Amino acid sequence: MKKIMITVGLALALMLGNGCDNRGHSGLDYRVNVVLDNKHHHDSATLLVLEEEYNRLRVCGTARVKNGKLTFTGQTDKPKAALIRWDNDTVEPFYFVLESGDINVSLSSGKWNITGSPQNSAYLHYINQRNGIMDARIATWQEYLKMSADSSLKRDDEVLMVRQDSLLNDSLQRLTVERINRGDAVGRIIRERYARQLDQEHARMLK
Repeated sequence: MKKIMITVGLALALMLGNGCDNRGHSGLDYRVNVVLDNKHHHDSATLLVLEEEYNRLRVCGTARVKNGKLTFTGQTDKPKAALIRWDNDTVEPFYFVLESGDINVSLSSGKWNITGSPQNSAYLHYINQRNGIMDARIATWQEYLKMSADSSLKRDDEVLMVRQDSLLNDSLQRLTVERINRGDAVGRIIRERYARQLDQEHARMLK
């Protein structure tokens, strides 16, 4: 019996360790095309997906960079939270939704862009909303510091700026909770990346 259990365990490990090719399981083809500008120098990158059933990342393949480009191909049975991890571990992984069809990713001047995928468009929309709120918070505190430095900051100004920052933070946290609670692949990425930044009040709103 023990020998049988070990054999089954090894078989399961091999299944999890394989790539994302699900042929024979109603899989749909995907093709992820990545283009880097000349400021980013990498030899290779690895594509991984988050398997919810096992709560673990699964390697789907490694691709070599050639002339600033690389491509991942395979099949997936449904949209999944995924990431591209570079050979240089100091570079932050790029998160996106892996789904069927052509997905085009580009990195230029430190900014990511992704097209060709409905769920990735939704994810990019959230990121743009998030960045807009964060930019507004930064502008508020830059103004606060400027007024403090030139002694023009009044008590009413300080109260107003603190309140404005609090409202912006609440908007950001509510936006994050709402997007996570949709329960789709986009929500799973946002949970992975930003759930730990929620305060206790908003974290309790998560489903």
